[in-house]
Amino acid sequence: MKNISSRLFNWWSILAITAVFGILYMTVLHPWMNRWGMSDSDLNMTLEVDTAVSGQVITSTRGITINAPAAEVWKWVVQLGQERAGFYSNDWLENLVLADIHNSNEIHPEWQSRQQGDRVNGAGGAVYGQSSFWPVLMYEPGKIIFLWGGISVLPLDSQTSRIVTRTYAAPASPAAQVVSAFSYDWMHFVMERGMLLGIEARAEKTSGSRDILQGLAALGWVLTTIGIGLVLFVRRRNWWWGLMALAYAAAILFFTGDGWASAAGFLWFGIITAGFLVWGSRWWKGLVVSIMAVITIFVLSNDPHTVFGLFFLALSLLAVMIGLTRQSGLKAAPFPAKHISPIQ
Repeated sequence: MKNISSRLFNWWSILAITAVFGILYMTVLHPWMNRWGMSDSDLNMTLEVDTAVSGQVITSTRGITINAPAAEVWKWVVQLGQERAGFYSNDWLENLVLADIHNSNEIHPEWQSRQQGDRVNGAGGAVYGQSSFWPVLMYEPGKIIFLWGGISVLPLDSQTSRIVTRTYAAPASPAAQVVSAFSYDWMHFVMERGMLLGIEARAEKTSGSRDILQGLAALGWVLTTIGIGLVLFVRRRNWWWGLMALAYAAAILFFTGDGWASAAGFLWFGIITAGFLVWGSRWWKGLVVSIMAVITIFVLSNDPHTVFGLFFLALSLLAVMIGLTRQSGLKAAPFPAKHISPIQ
């Protein structure tokens, strides 16, 4: 059985899986990401933000319909920025790079104005200070703000509106576009979609509708963090790798105060390290497959934190069941009968 699994899980099979993933990503997922939430008729519509740039091509247009008046939606949009309300997205991911971003769930009157030329921080805190920012290239109160791209709030009727985001880039070679697609594009999509969904939840006041799932997911994160910690520190050899994962988690907590980002950082570093400690060089194959699976989850899931948490919970329960089964099997195993020689 071991020989069969090793033959199936060789580098040729990994290369084949990677090739299939790459083809599906470029032909299905990437085009879908770049037009998320847009119909065919709306995709190529002209927006006022198009006039803010010249000599560049459109790289993505995304949108979301929100059951709230445009004026109310704009109050959330104008607060965007690390120094203000955050980006209503996956701040636990942003804080993995010590960005010190914290999403607000309230409208602040003092944050309800911007001006063209303002700097909107993309990251901040003790690590970045004021060095990471977007200048506001275009600003129309209640309608448009241009940061990394154009963000337009469009009224549909008195109680419904749409947010449409559009990004641009200088024309690039096909090779550069492929590199961007597999490195930057999917990460930007995850964060921008998170922002759109985050604004929708706040404007419609539906952010607390998934409390049970989020509670179960939180349990999964906690149990898996404990489990990876045991793998890293119980071993007598190479336990210092666990200290490196712990140091990274501590740095995140110190610079951002984000406990979930700290746990994610510990798991990210810890899972990679634990794989090499347990399986050695064989983990390279598993790591490649794991990276493709993680990218797929991030791209397809509207709430990756909850999805990963539920996945971790399932793995933790499975590990406990396997452990109990093995333990009961050992207890049930009979002792070997002692051979007694017959009396001559």
